[in-house]
Amino acid sequence: MALEKVLDDIEREGELRGRIEGKLEGKEQVTMRMIEEQLDADLISRVTGFSLDKIDQLRARGNVETE
Repeated sequence: MALEKVLDDIEREGELRGRIEGKLEGKEQVTMRMIEEQLDADLISRVTGFSLDKIDQLRARGNVETE
């Protein structure tokens, strides 16, 4: 009985972690599209909540040149 609860807790934690990672990945994809559209980094930061450093990291990862 206790083992089942532990396994259920682990499964729920995994599902939650997966949803969080999925949301972050989606937010990064939107940010990459904004970068590709050459939107201002300050605007991207305000819209996404990402720091300017995070936006620079994504820009470098996507190999998109700065304006």
